[in-house]
Order: sequence, then C-alpha cells, then structure tokens
Amino acid sequence: MDYEQAMAYIKNYKSAGISLGLERMRELCSRLDYPQQKLSFIHIAGTNGKGSTAAYISSILGVNGYLTGRYVSPVVFQYEECIQFEDSRGITFIDRQLLAEAVTETAAAVVDMEREGKELPTIFEFETAISFVAFVKRGCQIVVLEAGLGGREDATNVIGNVVASVITPVGRDHMKMLGDTVEEIAREKAGIIREGVPVISFQKEKAAAQVIASVCEQKRAPLISVCAPDIKLLRSDLQGSLFSYQGEHFRTQMTGVYQIENACLAIETCRNLGSGFSFDEPQLMVGIRAARWRGRFEVVNQEPLVLVDGAHNESGARALRESVETLLGGRLFPADSTVGQGLHSSQLFQKAFTFRHGDPPHLLSDTSDTRSPGSRTGHSTYPARREGRFRIRSRYIRRPCSPYHLSSLSKKQFSRLTSDG
Repeated sequence: MDYEQAMAYIKNYKSAGISLGLERMRELCSRLDYPQQKLSFIHIAGTNGKGSTAAYISSILGVNGYLTGRYVSPVVFQYEECIQFEDSRGITFIDRQLLAEAVTETAAAVVDMEREGKELPTIFEFETAISFVAFVKRGCQIVVLEAGLGGREDATNVIGNVVASVITPVGRDHMKMLGDTVEEIAREKAGIIREGVPVISFQKEKAAAQVIASVCEQKRAPLISVCAPDIKLLRSDLQGSLFSYQGEHFRTQMTGVYQIENACLAIETCRNLGSGFSFDEPQLMVGIRAARWRGRFEVVNQEPLVLVDGAHNESGARALRESVETLLGGRLFPADSTVGQGLHSSQLFQKAFTFRHGDPPHLLSDTSDTRSPGSRTGHSTYPARREGRFRIRSRYIRRPCSPYHLSSLSKKQFSRLTSDG
C-alpha cells in the first residue's frame, strides 16, 4: 500500500467499537512476529493525566538523547500524530512512508485472520499493532505507551519488557466497562502492574491507593507514591507553573495547575527506570520545561483570550475548574461582556455535574422554565442573557469536554461559536 491506500484502509476498517480482551491482540501480534517483545516500555494507565504524564516522560527521555516512541490516542490535528518519536532534536510524527509500511504489514496479518475465520481485532487493537511495528522499524530505545481503556484487558497489555508501570489518578469513568466503584476501576487499572516492576503512582482517592498498594504487594512490585505534601506550587499563570518537588524547583510551560502533579509523576518515573537509563536533576528540569501537550488548558488566542481543554469526566472537570478559578478568577467571560452576564465557573460546573444522559438540550436557557437542572424535561435555573439572538448553546458547554472553555469574547466572535449553523 501507498500512504493514500493505507489511510483508506484505516478509514474503512471493518471492526469498529470497543471490545476488551487480549486474545485478538495476541493473535495479531503473533502473526507479526511479536514486535512488542522487541521493545522496552513505560506503561501508563489511569483515569486522567495519562497524556500529559506521557508527554513529560517522553520529553525527559528525548532531551537526554534516548530515541523514544509514543503512541497517542485519540489524535487532535492529524492522523500521523498517533505515532510519535522524540529525541534531542524534538518531536516528529511518523512519516507517510513508514506509516504505509506498518499498515501494509499489519493489514496482511488481519487478512490472514479473516481468511481463517478468526475474530478480527478492533480498530484500536489494529492501530496499536501498527505502532508496535513502526517503533521496531524506527529502532526506538524505549516506548511510552498509554493504555486505551482500563488496563488489565486493554490491547496495550500484551507488551512484555516493561521497565516501569505508571498509574495516574483513578476516578469514575467508563463505568459500564470498568466497574461502578473507584475500587473496581482501580483494580482494572492495576492490571498493568508486572511482577517486580516498579510502579509509580499518584492517587487522590484513598480507595484507589489502597487497591494499587495491595496489587503491588501481591506482585512484589516496588511502589513509589508521589505524595501531595512533597509538591508545592510556587507560581502559576497562563505561561505555565513554577513548582518545587521534594525541594527541587521545576518549571513547566504547560498551563493548568493540575499539570504539576503529572510532572511529578514523570520525575519519579524517570528516577526509577533502573541502570539502563541515567538522568541528573538538571536534565530532568530541562525535560519538564520542554514538554508540551496540546489541548490541555491551552491558550489558543490572546485577544480575546480563548482556552481549550479536553476534560471529559468528573475528576477532569474538577481539575479544570480549579485551574479556571486559580488562573482566571473563575471567570469564563467578563461581567461587562456585551454578550451576556459574567458566568462564574462554580455555576457552570455545578450545572455540568447535575446533567445526565438524555437531559434537555440547553444547559443555560430562558427564565421561562425554572424546573430543576436534573429534570429530564426541565431547563437550568441559570438563565442565558440574550443580546439579539445570542445564547450559550449546550454543544459548547453542556459537557466539560467542550472545545471552548472561554474567557472574554467579542460579540462577533461569540456569535460565530454559538450560532445554530
């Protein structure tokens, strides 16, 4: 296949959807001569912060000269960013020729499975296998790999040579597949823990921390916990944060006060990779400062100020709210806006947390209907102030993962974002 054919194959791939389990992935990798066994991995699971933590780890490894592979899902800008390489020269996405080669090899294995009547890999499993093939072809010294969903039965859990397992904060998400409680979800995430392999964890929920500690004890895996008292935020603004961790000062250019927790996880991970990797504190500092991860409390425009963030669950929304309140004083647009009243983040997130699947289409609506926001037929009690036809539409703020978490907007720009078109 050439690049265009490879992209068409991916676009039209037959087996979509989510289906946990490792058998399909193991079968696919066996037909590719087990590419994952030829690589070393840092495996990351958790509910929030996986991508940012992976970006920090990859940056530290890269600035220290290690050719690092990274598998990213989902992508933001272009398909090629799902397979990244980082070294001392920076980040590059997979080139079209290598992508076409990896897709061709992986697709041939899938065709063989189909011919033999085997269950086909899901699209995520297919793309994960593509990344393994590409990392081997590129000669990566280490791969930073994020679990897609859960951990225990996630497609990424077929890997072998794991040098560190990282578990970011566990919260409530994908509960239909992972369990109803934090303990159940944490047990699924802890499924990435390997016998004797160091585990680096930062948890805010006591129940999650207890589950992870128990699994580490069972598997005799050293547990390194990042502790909140060791982290001190010294200064934070829209250019990043200055913080100290265990007495050492670090600077990150990634905005959002929650980013310092992800950075500390990355620092501890790199400190505990073993004798095959060496770093000193100045090198760690350079890597933390150089790291970048798009779409996480990212400033995309200054005048007017526009931020985007990918928060998509309760704990992510709470972290986003903390950053809004710390860095913007809680304002989503100014009180003197010509578009509407100043809306404080506490109002937005209070409403966001009370809505459920199937709720009414407007988070903010008229004053004519003041039934409770949790009602399946009612509208929010917080009215949207109208200026002509301008109204805040639910497609932008009903869920905290909306593409626009806004500060000030002009009337014309607000119209462009909130119109029915």
